[in-house]
Amino acid sequence: MATIKNITEDFVVSSAPNSNAVTNAKKISRTGGFYALKKTADDTLIFGECKGSGAKPYYTSADFIGDTPVFRCSCPSRQFPCKHSLALMFDWLAGKNFEVEEVPEDIASKRKKIENKAKKAESGETPKPKKTNKSALTKKLKKQREGLELAESFVNDILSRGVSSINNASCSQYQALAKQLGDYYLPEPQAIMLEIISLAQKLSEKPDDSQLNDFADLCVKLSVSVRKSMDYIDNKLESGEIMPEDSILYEAMGNVWKLTQLKEIGLFKPNSEIMQLSFNVLEDGVHNMYIDTAYWIDLSDGEICKTENKRPFRAMNYIKEEDSFFGVYCVPELCRYPGGLNRRVRWESANIRDKVQADFVKAVSFAENSLTDAVKKAKNELKNTLSSRFAGMLVKYDSIEFADDGHGVLKLGDEAITLKSDICYPDVIDVLKIVSSEQYNRENCAVMGEFFYEVTDRKIYLCPLAIVTPENIIRLC
Repeated sequence: MATIKNITEDFVVSSAPNSNAVTNAKKISRTGGFYALKKTADDTLIFGECKGSGAKPYYTSADFIGDTPVFRCSCPSRQFPCKHSLALMFDWLAGKNFEVEEVPEDIASKRKKIENKAKKAESGETPKPKKTNKSALTKKLKKQREGLELAESFVNDILSRGVSSINNASCSQYQALAKQLGDYYLPEPQAIMLEIISLAQKLSEKPDDSQLNDFADLCVKLSVSVRKSMDYIDNKLESGEIMPEDSILYEAMGNVWKLTQLKEIGLFKPNSEIMQLSFNVLEDGVHNMYIDTAYWIDLSDGEICKTENKRPFRAMNYIKEEDSFFGVYCVPELCRYPGGLNRRVRWESANIRDKVQADFVKAVSFAENSLTDAVKKAKNELKNTLSSRFAGMLVKYDSIEFADDGHGVLKLGDEAITLKSDICYPDVIDVLKIVSSEQYNRENCAVMGEFFYEVTDRKIYLCPLAIVTPENIIRLC
């Protein structure tokens, strides 16, 4: 069990939802925002009263009674933990005087509820599942079906008229149609429509092949997504089995999976140990969000999976930003989203341990041994219209070399593949050139990278994100 003596500045900063919250918390602590500071005799709880914008103070606490700290505050902020909770911990780090006092009655009551919930879990007693309102789900499916017909008419119209016929007037009509789709619970098809319209507005009178290919790809993606989603809904309404199932179409329509739903249909793995191979923050202008993206390897079976922490621009202050992670997560239940090669994963709780050399050796042992086989797997993934444009894999190699023109080549036996930065990671090749070749041109190494298809070249390339050696991970992004 942790105590308040485990609080460090690194812990406070890592707990904050963003850097602004840390700055504001330090200001509150520095200016004496708390005028009543308390702690319990067993060092599991600190709490206090902080000056607020109104007449009444904010009642703030940091509770370390369980495995995971619990932060509570009466302020109206949607940030978690809020700046007051962080300021309380900064006051503790500053060595301010915390008077010893009994646990407040409201916190004692909340602790009791958490304790009872934990006892039920240990005894194997499962909470009663919430009743599903099937009539509401059926109504939503029918509404989505209507919206998909609108999206289908959009695709048919834009393809029949041709790119050259699109002007400001038609774009305004299309935007109005896309806006209507927001009333049909179809945010993902709506986002693709808006992307198509945006690209159509940018097309020049004589668009190049790259622009036309991007436009065509988006239209095909929307068309396939709409048609498959229609069939998906029709089958559900006809069979009466309206609950979500292991299908990427559920998200393709813009629905959001809950962890409880994934567990109910068996989409989880018990007792997984996962190690992060790469991390990056990507900007998604279509959906107006940042996505904290990481590739991981499951050390139990070698699966390459992904985490995606989505932070809409309008809610950035309320969602904690993820960061690079250099340990190993030991996850009791690793929930896996429907998908193919790189399934998205999430978890509710995990223990953390330090990496050891055996972890790197084990990771390399799972790497692909043949470039031909790896490219074949990538092609099978990339040809699925609804899948990602990138296929992440860990691939063994004998050497990485650079040609006179600067492009990189990864060699494995008699096989070779060109290394190239993709749109999400534009600088990785330049970073790789800076890394000393003695660090990565060794025995028993592997590249974690994304295979992607370049339409203009009609070739598959590999974008390197990290190099796994028997002793370390060299991150390129």
